[in-house]
Amino acid sequence: MQQLPFKLIQKNKLTYDVYELVFTTSDFISVEPGQYVLFMLPKSKLRRAYSIGYTDGQTFTFIIKQLDGGVGSTEICSLEIGEEIIGMVPLGHFVLKNTLAPKLFIGTGTGFAPLYFMIRALMDLGSQTPLVYVFGIRTIADIFYIDELNRIKQNYPKFDYQLFLSQEDSEDTIRGRVTDFLTEENINNYGEFYLCGSPAMVKDARGKLEQLGITKEQVLFEQY
Repeated sequence: MQQLPFKLIQKNKLTYDVYELVFTTSDFISVEPGQYVLFMLPKSKLRRAYSIGYTDGQTFTFIIKQLDGGVGSTEICSLEIGEEIIGMVPLGHFVLKNTLAPKLFIGTGTGFAPLYFMIRALMDLGSQTPLVYVFGIRTIADIFYIDELNRIKQNYPKFDYQLFLSQEDSEDTIRGRVTDFLTEENINNYGEFYLCGSPAMVKDARGKLEQLGITKEQVLFEQY
């Protein structure tokens, strides 16, 4: 683990409350897909952990939701280009297994980030492992990174995704919750399951998978 400055080089507003922040570091850092950075915020003196959305070891992308009333998320999302903050990296044990087993990823909101990193890592390696990502958000206004998911789908024939909206109907989406996908028919082809999102979603998904005969060893999860 290292402690070093992260310099903000790019900031994009993906939705009304979700930001893409891109930092660079002076040193190359070896990170496993699924790990996070613990940032030490200079103004509030708070420490906040954010999963890495993607990295080449020196440029780090994060997808962060600015929570209403959230002091830490507001501070980091308010950073200006060129500002630096100290981060501790790499941290976390929610990491991609080095297996050929077909993988199902289930994420809600900004729980998207570590799952996206895992999918990108497999794609970068030229893996032929079948991958499906079930992405859940509330409304059309909450959608982000769909163009990127479509790009991966086009370039990686083994990948597919489904978009669930819990509070709105829309073309090319499914109305409901991501856990609705977890039926015996849908999960039969997968050997590993990666879950990231709210504690309630993770609990429900783990419960459904257990009822369907999936072992605890097959399920990896991170709660936000």
